[in-house]
Amino acid sequence: MKYSYQQSLQHMLIPYIISGVLWIPLSKFVETFYPNQLISQFIVDLIATFIVFVQSILIKNSSIYDPYWHIIPMYFTAYWCLESQTWWPVLVCFFYCIKQDISYFRFWPGLTYEDFRYEEFKNKINNSFIYWIFSLVAFHIYPTIIVYLGYIPLYYTIKETQEHNILFELGLIISIIAVIIQWIADYQLYPYRTKQKKGDCDVGLWKYSRHPNYFGECLFWWGMYIAALSFGMQYWYWGIGAFGIQIMFLTYSIPNMESHLLKKRPSYSKYQSEVSCFIPWFRKSSKPK
Repeated sequence: MKYSYQQSLQHMLIPYIISGVLWIPLSKFVETFYPNQLISQFIVDLIATFIVFVQSILIKNSSIYDPYWHIIPMYFTAYWCLESQTWWPVLVCFFYCIKQDISYFRFWPGLTYEDFRYEEFKNKINNSFIYWIFSLVAFHIYPTIIVYLGYIPLYYTIKETQEHNILFELGLIISIIAVIIQWIADYQLYPYRTKQKKGDCDVGLWKYSRHPNYFGECLFWWGMYIAALSFGMQYWYWGIGAFGIQIMFLTYSIPNMESHLLKKRPSYSKYQSEVSCFIPWFRKSSKPK
């Protein structure tokens, strides 16, 4: 079925609106069984994931989940703050989420779009039932878990009452800079994504990194982690979230995107040979043939 942009937007936002309306009553209900907010909010997070997943099946498009990273975290981080005096970490989170929402829906053409990676797996599996089981686990539940782990350091920056050191401010500044890097990268990429310009995006930040948006994304999570360490090294192991997200981008997201771009534009191989993959760095001069 073909949807207009307005219809697409309605279908995309319905599960997120439902989740938002139900968030507080669901949270209060779950807390009667699991008073610890880290556990109870994770359970509510999973319930919201299933709500989104149902919509993905109904619309037959796994990209319904795409905005999950930057809509649902605003719900549980705001909930963590209800009985807290510290709002700065959550404001940084909201800055990140709102920026991501603006960038996503600026590019998003409607439900005619589904991430190429989902389509590839759908074609490989070639069985609707098995594909949707795979989609539930790999494209819905796994990202929900890894993103929640990434936000756990933020939970401690909100809930801790003891004095913090300079790492608190440093971590938040790193996260803010990370969001700005993403915003600039997305702004520079926009003319290429919308076909106003052709070829490889080789301007601004993209002259020094092939994926500056992904660099900014990962840097955001490390900033959150550094801020939590300001209350003591007892939280060192919660770096697992930032580390997991970093590994996901380096071993899956970036290689898949690179392969996809090479198929679309063979000229991308020259850009690959000259520009750093992830960390912005001085570019290599191309060797004459």
